[in-house]
Amino acid sequence: MAAAGLATGTATAASTCADYHWIGAAGSGQRDGAGLTANGGMGRVVYQSYLQLRDELAANGQTIDAEAVQYPAAPVPLEGGLGGWLDFLGSVKDGTTATAEQFTAFTAQCPNTKVILAGYSQGAMVVHRNLYDLADDPHVAAALLIADGDRLPVDTTIDLGSTAVTPGVGQGVGQEHSFLASTDTSKLPPEIGMRTISVCDVGDPVCDYNPDTTELSAANLAIHTSYAPTSSGPHAWVAPLYTVVAGAAAAPAAATELSAHGA
Repeated sequence: MAAAGLATGTATAASTCADYHWIGAAGSGQRDGAGLTANGGMGRVVYQSYLQLRDELAANGQTIDAEAVQYPAAPVPLEGGLGGWLDFLGSVKDGTTATAEQFTAFTAQCPNTKVILAGYSQGAMVVHRNLYDLADDPHVAAALLIADGDRLPVDTTIDLGSTAVTPGVGQGVGQEHSFLASTDTSKLPPEIGMRTISVCDVGDPVCDYNPDTTELSAANLAIHTSYAPTSSGPHAWVAPLYTVVAGAAAAPAAATELSAHGA
């Protein structure tokens, strides 16, 4: 077990199981080089969210540990090109499968621990794609999707960010190109949607994609990279996440198998 309650991969022995377990998926390019070890390997915003939730739980005598989804998190091919996009889409598929495998391994090792799944950008897509199969899985406490490329303008989720108060916006780039991206275009089942927090700001080129835009502007990129959990305002997602997590009942002893949705 590493610092800050981080596991290096799959679960440790059952005797060390915490009350909650966080599986965090980094965004595009956040696992290159030093990113493999910085921020727990799950990227800045997902790791910051984990730390804040950990503090909230600790204040109430509860424990949580974490692991990063082990996948490439390939960078977005800003210069275009078929090869770059194939690498990116392959990374999404790899991450979707890795999330499923890590979830199954962990819940087999720690069947009484509740799991929180969280991701940013490409990592949010990876988590989102697993939620369909996890809708009635009793091990799942909550999910957090930040700048989700698979986001729907209207879903069953708890929506935050500026798109939450702006009707008709907030469709992810994966939904716009659903055939190529192998995106599920249906809403999340309500039983998991009501435990999923989705954060997206207007103008974010990933979760609020504009099909009429021909190139990525610096302003739009700045929106996408500026997410950080706050104590108030549209980015105060840790407090409602804690409410959802704290309301989760104890998981049963039997582990549930998971196959990645669409994998």
